[in-house]
Amino acid sequence: MIPRFVCLLLAPALLWGASREEFESHVQSGVMVAMRDGVKLATDIYRPARNGAPVDGKFPVLLYRTPYNKVGAGRETSYFARHGYVVLSQDCRGRFASEGDFYPFLNEGPDGYDTIEWAAAQPWSNGKVGTIGGSYLAWDQYYAAMYRPPHLVAMFALVGGANFIEEYGLPGGAPNLGWPLWILSSAASSPQAARDPQAREPLAQALKNPRSWLDLHPQKRAEVFDSFPAHKKVYQDLYAHPTFDDYWKHKAFYISGHHKEMKDVPIFFLSGWYDYFGEGVLDNYTALSRLQKTPKKLLMGPWPHGTGRAECGDASFGPAAAVNQSELALDWFDHWMKDDPFEQIGPEPVRIFRMGGGADARRHGGEWRTASAWPPPAARPSKYYLGAGGGLRAVPAPGDPAAFVYDPENPVPTIGGRYNHGGASPCAQNQAPLNGRPDILSYSSEPLASPVEVTGKIRARLWVASDAPSTDFTAKLIDVYPDGYALILADGQVRRRFPKPGVAEQVEIDLGSTSNLFAAGHRIRVDVSSSNYPRFEPNPNTGEPLGRWSRRVKARNTVYQDSRRASYVELPLIP
Repeated sequence: MIPRFVCLLLAPALLWGASREEFESHVQSGVMVAMRDGVKLATDIYRPARNGAPVDGKFPVLLYRTPYNKVGAGRETSYFARHGYVVLSQDCRGRFASEGDFYPFLNEGPDGYDTIEWAAAQPWSNGKVGTIGGSYLAWDQYYAAMYRPPHLVAMFALVGGANFIEEYGLPGGAPNLGWPLWILSSAASSPQAARDPQAREPLAQALKNPRSWLDLHPQKRAEVFDSFPAHKKVYQDLYAHPTFDDYWKHKAFYISGHHKEMKDVPIFFLSGWYDYFGEGVLDNYTALSRLQKTPKKLLMGPWPHGTGRAECGDASFGPAAAVNQSELALDWFDHWMKDDPFEQIGPEPVRIFRMGGGADARRHGGEWRTASAWPPPAARPSKYYLGAGGGLRAVPAPGDPAAFVYDPENPVPTIGGRYNHGGASPCAQNQAPLNGRPDILSYSSEPLASPVEVTGKIRARLWVASDAPSTDFTAKLIDVYPDGYALILADGQVRRRFPKPGVAEQVEIDLGSTSNLFAAGHRIRVDVSSSNYPRFEPNPNTGEPLGRWSRRVKARNTVYQDSRRASYVELPLIP
């Protein structure tokens, strides 16, 4: 029995009914709110109403700030208005109906502060303002909190990361092609594109067939932005800053470097094991729980970047895995902004969904757990060694080096994991179609005699070499069912230069965090390769500057597994 890491028996409480709706919702669209520099941001204001008219009085305020069109938040904003909140949905600077120029993230701190304080001063406000939203809308909450707005009292942040270069720009040093696709989509939905449909057409064509666009040389890809210089600059900046320099250390991109600047308010963090920002959510929760005094809560489900459902990819995790996030947010804000007792949120700081234990991959199953902290205090890092004959063992089994040829013209295709762009299928997907590829090294345990629970961060430490001046190494953690279905749990990649080709060096690959029960009869598997496309841009193996290669060549890459250079994966086991 582990008293601080226990099975959550009341998980269905997440789906309890919310408090009774007291009002209707009335919207005033297109209110232009002036920022400190005179730029005006378009804002829709949803107010509690009766008989079609706003109700007089002062209410707490919730704020969504979005680059994705303020109109899209209408259902959620109306929901909160019907429960006694004034809700603001605002287009970020340079997006849709707002004035100004857009560059991702950079203006969201000052603009967020100014909007919060403007809202607090309005006649329909009681002076309490909370912020809410996911992904970009969580990043902009963090940045605004660094300016410590006096009237900010609580935050509800979904799937917002901590270190953009490591989580989304260049994880492990390899370009994540989800970011160029985001820039492409942003340009296609920009005010300039709306004014000039002819200029937008190349963007629209690229979005219809993103894989063909990603297949282009990075410099050729940039040509689609020729009529959109602001977005071309964002795209080029990805390749102009291949290392963690001052560009990426800007507080808008580097939340974890500026936690001490954030206002100390209650924050609810929510993400999923298949979310590419999941590790950043965990980092934000862990750091702010330590640095600040107000309560912080963490909820991690079996979800991708779009959170809350009971299914993810091929796998169903059972009805209890589903969460009504609007009701959860309402419970959070009702407590901190109306002094109501929690109805759904429990006293535990951490609530996670431990996947696995189901009858088959389509019913992978799982259950909610609680913990006193993250990482769970009960977790014990344990090494599983890559060894002779493709074995994965708790004790070393030295063998000869294993080598493969990586061809950037024929990269390993992305199947599942923490990526859902460019036509790739996200989440829990079967890796069996990749079995037998000569450029993948697979290491499997024997069928497990008893269940093994893994909860926490996964790391692979490999001794490797290459005959190329630069190449990548990838690693995946996989739960293999007795019938051979190979369910991906976590994956990572690292780009490495080899000053002395052929000389062995140790690399560490961060696979992120997960929580899974490997059932009896299953195998734990680790796959090692050098590509994962289109999640990552294939390394051309030439050592040329990022995005400016003149040719692509094959690389012979080697993984060592002898007694002196033992390669292993570190798994956090729960006893």
